[in-house]
Amino acid sequence: MQKAQLSSAQRGHSLVAGAVAHALFSVGWLMLGFVALGGGITLLLGGTANGVSGLFGDVPVVADFIGSAGSVIGTVIIVVAVVALLLVALAAFASVFLLKRGAVRKPWQVTFQSLGIVALLDIPLFVAYLTIAANATDSAVGGTVLLGPVVGIIGSAVVGALVWWWMAWSRRGSASKFAGVTATASATAVAPQQSSSAAGDTGTTTSK
Repeated sequence: MQKAQLSSAQRGHSLVAGAVAHALFSVGWLMLGFVALGGGITLLLGGTANGVSGLFGDVPVVADFIGSAGSVIGTVIIVVAVVALLLVALAAFASVFLLKRGAVRKPWQVTFQSLGIVALLDIPLFVAYLTIAANATDSAVGGTVLLGPVVGIIGSAVVGALVWWWMAWSRRGSASKFAGVTATASATAVAPQQSSSAAGDTGTTTSK
């Protein structure tokens, strides 16, 4: 069965939805990665800190410092995790909203399939973005820290636009459905014209 082509509105909105949604999602996804890494390090350091505090149990200042540091780190991890989840949710809703505005078929399916694809792609892409940023400047550390986010956002927008367009293209409807709608509309429009013509012919014959 032949597939219909994407309209200009569908194509444009899918590209914009991908650029916006993936830029938001990539930030949230990266933050979730840091949360997982930070949580693992915190658990490791927590055991070490307990051992250290046990050694210095007789020194209240050391024990209080270790306890307060663990509390601050735990609070920061929770806040970052909440912000990351909000960014991921915002990316999904922004994608659905833009796809619906462009009349893209099955916007929810397009959104979640695209998010699944970029979630896998982002892992090697993060490394690629940092490498590009580091090689673009003389200072590897400065380039990674300052230029890395810029390269990452631009790269995420480009990759997201392509992935969302691809998913919208794969979810497009069949050409026969659109042809049937067009044929029905044409027939409905032609029918009154034929009736008017027939009425005019009848009037002319009667006058003769």
